[in-house]
Amino acid sequence: MKRSLTDAKVKNLKPKDKSYKIADGGGLYLFISKAGTKSFRYDTALNGKRFTVTIGTYPSITLADARKKHEDDRVLIKKGVDPRAASSKTKSFSYYAVEQMKTLQLASGTYEKRLGRMQMYLFPKLDKTDVLTVTTLDLLKLIKPIAEAGKDDTAKRLSYYCKQTFDYLLTLQLITSNPAEGLQRLLPKVTKPQNFAHLTDVKDIKLFLKAMEQQKGDFAVKMALRFQTLVFLRPFNVRFLKWSYIDFTNKLITFPAEDMKMNRNHKVPLSAQALQILRQMQPLTGKYEYVFLTSISINASKKPMTENTLNVAITRLVNPDTNEHFGRGFLTSHGIRHTASTQLNELGFNADAIELQLAHAPRDRVRAVYNKAELMPERIKMMQAWADYLDELKNAN
Repeated sequence: MKRSLTDAKVKNLKPKDKSYKIADGGGLYLFISKAGTKSFRYDTALNGKRFTVTIGTYPSITLADARKKHEDDRVLIKKGVDPRAASSKTKSFSYYAVEQMKTLQLASGTYEKRLGRMQMYLFPKLDKTDVLTVTTLDLLKLIKPIAEAGKDDTAKRLSYYCKQTFDYLLTLQLITSNPAEGLQRLLPKVTKPQNFAHLTDVKDIKLFLKAMEQQKGDFAVKMALRFQTLVFLRPFNVRFLKWSYIDFTNKLITFPAEDMKMNRNHKVPLSAQALQILRQMQPLTGKYEYVFLTSISINASKKPMTENTLNVAITRLVNPDTNEHFGRGFLTSHGIRHTASTQLNELGFNADAIELQLAHAPRDRVRAVYNKAELMPERIKMMQAWADYLDELKNAN
């Protein structure tokens, strides 16, 4: 049988204004949707009824795999067997969600965040249900409480993940309509504060630092929270910090661009206090990929702590003045960044150095300082001075 497609041609085909198909031979063709999804299909008939069979999507299914499946199905059809009925059972929601992500060009950090959210909120419930029978109401009951709990952004993201996953099922012709279509419009609009809870009063910063000294619970969580106050990275970067990023000799962490929100490599000078924390963690997690693995994770998944772990740890800190938990609204792990920025500016440090260290400065503002080695000498001094300043506050009467 003459075939017209090649691996290179399949890879390089681009979406157009309208969906289209490219024939391969023997009835097999590649269908390219407007969104760019590529699926191998063929049209056939059985018992006088015509129908289309979708073999799978590229690159999850290779051209060679599609041709083999097509040939196998042709044999079944000659025998009067419907190849759709002969296929294996429908798999779980999580299977299709992960397969759909493979069709996207996601940075590793983005992939981990997305997978982590779905593992926490979607997979446990939806994997217990036949994915072909999930309704809009099922999804609303699952995601609406998340929005009502104040996690508006998380709820919107989960809705979008569901829409993409069920669009993938649509492409496979396993469902006829997407239950997540329009789901976001049904979610309640939650009014959120403008900023993450943070500290502006030096007295409150002292209380927080002293409370951390008395902190109970998992050692990795305690160390991660203390490390966060010293380096004021985004919480995600602390949770997903890898040993391979750390240069003990030069006292530096280098995050690759795919791990950073601004999609730039980011260097973090390490104070003596930050290095001490890393050396305390090294005997416990040094043989694993991630630095701050909890005792439970070490014995099970080897995956970093969840995005809410540090926030919960802060709420459970005991105020040394009142002997009561700080609770919600006092400070968030992300708010530590705001606190550090405010204090460093008040202490008179270079504003560009602070912005560079926070890794959220706009490109046009820092373009010039990038020509000066990212102000690294100033940032090295600043990070050590910041750690010393926190020690002074913590030890002050």
